[in-house]
Amino acid sequence: MAALAKRAIVIGIDGASMEIVRYMADQGATPNLKRLMDTGAWRPMIGVYPTLTPPGWTTISTGAWPGTHEVMDFNIRVRGRPLTETEWGVNTALSKSEYFWNTLERAGKTPILVKWEMSWPPTLTSGVQVEGTGPGVANHHQIAGYHLWVHGNWQPRPIGGGVDAEAVDPSTLQEGDAVDRIVLREADLSQWNNVPTSARPHLEAALTVQPLARGRSDLTAWGTEGAQPRTIYGLVYAQSESGYDRVRVCASRDGEQAIADLAVSEWSDWSQQGFTIGDHSLTGYVRFKLITLTPDADTFEVFMPQVWATEGYTFPAEVAGEIDEHVGPFLQNPARDALGLIDDETFFELLDVHHDCLADVAHHLCATRDWDVLFTEVHSFDYGNHFFMAQTDPRCGAPADVVARSREGMTRILASVDRWVGRLLELQDDETVVVVTADHGGTPDLAPPIAAADVLEQVGLLVTEPDSGEIDLSRSAAIPVGTIHVFVNLKGRDPGGIVEPEDFEHVEQQIIHALTTYVDPATGKQPFALAVTRENAEMLNLWGDLVGDVVWAVHPEFDACHGRHLPAVSLGIGGQHTVFIINGANVRSGVALQGQARSVDIAPTLAHMLGVPQPRDAEGRVIMEAIEG
Repeated sequence: MAALAKRAIVIGIDGASMEIVRYMADQGATPNLKRLMDTGAWRPMIGVYPTLTPPGWTTISTGAWPGTHEVMDFNIRVRGRPLTETEWGVNTALSKSEYFWNTLERAGKTPILVKWEMSWPPTLTSGVQVEGTGPGVANHHQIAGYHLWVHGNWQPRPIGGGVDAEAVDPSTLQEGDAVDRIVLREADLSQWNNVPTSARPHLEAALTVQPLARGRSDLTAWGTEGAQPRTIYGLVYAQSESGYDRVRVCASRDGEQAIADLAVSEWSDWSQQGFTIGDHSLTGYVRFKLITLTPDADTFEVFMPQVWATEGYTFPAEVAGEIDEHVGPFLQNPARDALGLIDDETFFELLDVHHDCLADVAHHLCATRDWDVLFTEVHSFDYGNHFFMAQTDPRCGAPADVVARSREGMTRILASVDRWVGRLLELQDDETVVVVTADHGGTPDLAPPIAAADVLEQVGLLVTEPDSGEIDLSRSAAIPVGTIHVFVNLKGRDPGGIVEPEDFEHVEQQIIHALTTYVDPATGKQPFALAVTRENAEMLNLWGDLVGDVVWAVHPEFDACHGRHLPAVSLGIGGQHTVFIINGANVRSGVALQGQARSVDIAPTLAHMLGVPQPRDAEGRVIMEAIEG
């Protein structure tokens, strides 16, 4: 097969809808994406259902629908186990379909993956991979999550609105203390050496870093036991009688062992520090920002983003050392989980660092080895979906300043993403095809989210324990699983099942009737867009025994920003049509495609352009309309 392109660059933007990309392009916020559209071909793309990360990126990476590859949620039913037990869906071992990068390897090509979502553990044999474990705190190689040490009159910076459930947003903390509260006390200088001169009495605080804190302990690469706290010291001092204005962060009570010496709004450089988790002696990078220090030190706020390991997160393993030497510290999570605690500006600063890091890694890897396809992705836009997007629409009822803050947040995130895209386009030549895509979109919140569990419990099909909220299998006929599935708790099929086989269809219809007739008392509207049997869910590209006996969806105004509303809706400045932009070698220029484009079509189209076989399980088509001639 003759190749139409020598190379390909596949750019993923998690959570980006075509609706908001077009809106931001018209606002002038995304010149690089606009240029790709103006000189290439594009279309709003139909993604997968549920509109979530695991099925979305796995479909893009395999060309197969969720019913075929079986990675259909963050939390997936475990065959033969009680319906209350699920397994984590960010795991390449769960996919029943061939990944396109493995297809490329079969064809003798070399793929490079830089933080490509849903690609861990690596399935590569000859290519190169950097990270790929999942969004935010859902990763394997974070030594410690962010730490925010606060004292005195510190206050968080919430934006209002609801907090998305972990089922659709596992990128942020769902439990545990969100900040590290400390007390500044006058320092006993007899215990200190080499202190800086201060016009006021020195103040001291113990800043303890807790490995494994603010992450998913069930995913860590080093186990969950034996995480040893590491205490460093903050010495607050005053350069003049005007008041306290600096903090020196030290590895011990010795001012010459300074890790950082900061004024308000300043960041330190990165510093390598050692940590211990069980039998593992680990090295990670730390840096600090003094966000707040009042002259009387009645408010103090120091921030440290995630501590990422210097090894273990690449394939081959030695690539991590190569990045460490030639690129610098790797930052996987730009403090998404601290949004609303830290000021927005600190998040935006880290976001640029994160995007620059990913671009630098891609440039280094592509400059130091032969390569054929670069896959690289950012999750940062979806971080904005889950924090800022909810209140971008005045109809949500938020005050005007909150709506303005929300819109500015979405604009600045996509502008930063666009600069990252611009860096990647430096790797494009006349023989390279570029594809930009996304897994799902995001929409604002106009009403409190509605879930099937709420309704099923009201009608008595689902029973939970009053104190714990856990499902009582012995009294529940219908069990919600994952994001959009409901299973009949069936005797003989499900351990602990209580529904007799002859009553299966009756309970199935009870579930559908309860959902489709439900009226939200706050709005007087019916939230559920559909509730269908597993057989009818094939029209949503869902099939097999991991699919619920009933599958449901809500109208977008009754959901969080994504997950449980259908992949073709629009609302406010957002929507669920995902992004498809193609540009470069033998691609038509300036074409708004008319034929439908779907997530399953990306891998087949790239395979055709590169002259390689289709992925073994691909179910999509080649988007011929985008190709010149």
